[in-house]
Amino acid sequence: MHLWDFRNTSLVILGAGFSFAATNGGSPLMKGYFDKLAPASYPDLHEFVVQVGCDRACPSILDANVERVLLALEQAKTASPFVLDGWFDQWLPKIETLRGQLGEYTLFRLSNGLELDDANWAVNILARTGFETTYISLNYDNLAETILSSRIGTVHCYNANCPHCKMRSLLQYSCSCGVNRRDLERRWHGSLIKLHGSIAWRRCVGEQCCARECIDADCGCEPFRKIPCSHCGELCVPVMVFPTMSKNLGEIPQIGIMWQAARAALEEAKSILLFGFSLPSSDELLAQLMRNACAKHQNLCKVGVIDLNPNQVIERFQQAVNPTCKIEYVPLLVESGKVPSWYTPPASPVLIWCDAIES
Repeated sequence: MHLWDFRNTSLVILGAGFSFAATNGGSPLMKGYFDKLAPASYPDLHEFVVQVGCDRACPSILDANVERVLLALEQAKTASPFVLDGWFDQWLPKIETLRGQLGEYTLFRLSNGLELDDANWAVNILARTGFETTYISLNYDNLAETILSSRIGTVHCYNANCPHCKMRSLLQYSCSCGVNRRDLERRWHGSLIKLHGSIAWRRCVGEQCCARECIDADCGCEPFRKIPCSHCGELCVPVMVFPTMSKNLGEIPQIGIMWQAARAALEEAKSILLFGFSLPSSDELLAQLMRNACAKHQNLCKVGVIDLNPNQVIERFQQAVNPTCKIEYVPLLVESGKVPSWYTPPASPVLIWCDAIES
């Protein structure tokens, strides 16, 4: 039963549900994100999550929702001291420590123990999309780029059809020694667009460095390592924008090229497949981009949703777009722990797992 044409999909949007499915539950969802948070390794963050993220509805840190924790952390930065006095003021001197430990934990959680199996249904669905398909990922992990870089027929580096190589080229294009490049033309087409950064990205923040703030995506999709900047020798830092209502995109200005690309991809898309992305309130900016794109060009004809509750996601999508848009919706139901009934395995292998790609 073929409910969706994966190869000819214009745009795929990946959320945490995709990574969870592709790793057979190894990658965390928003709820359960702190399942491996050890108090000995991250003492302040562990205490903060217990205090802020746990209540009667969520009595265990294993069920704490990362969005709730991060929203509390961001609001604490801007709230009046009178509001925080007596209950939150103990955390004010530790906000940067908490953010640092959160970044370290995220790198640890998404870099260790996540394995991909070429027999996995979610892995195969992504691998069977076409080389003309563009991808938007809201995930920090390196799973999508690893899969898309390993498809049979992939060409890397120059004249690439590899979405990861195209993403690297797009980031390099945006790093223009202080010049803000707005004219992307169609450089975004067929690329993997990561709106929140990645555990495989790094940047130099050296004050005097000529490459300050330029984002470098690891050529082989490898997780971040503490390596020196090739220009100034300062240690690079990871690039991640945590998922809250306040994105703090201004802290990493070069990531704006990804949002420019996402807007262009949304405006041109004739079909969109939402895979494990439920349009949460913390991604309201992306929802507004969808609304504007559909209203401006009205190219979008079809939307598919792969989710545990696809009809609920479809309702949210309908609320986000102009009601005059004539769109066909295709719910693709997934049951937890099961291979979807609508899924058909490929007749022949679609992936060749490769080692790190030489730049």
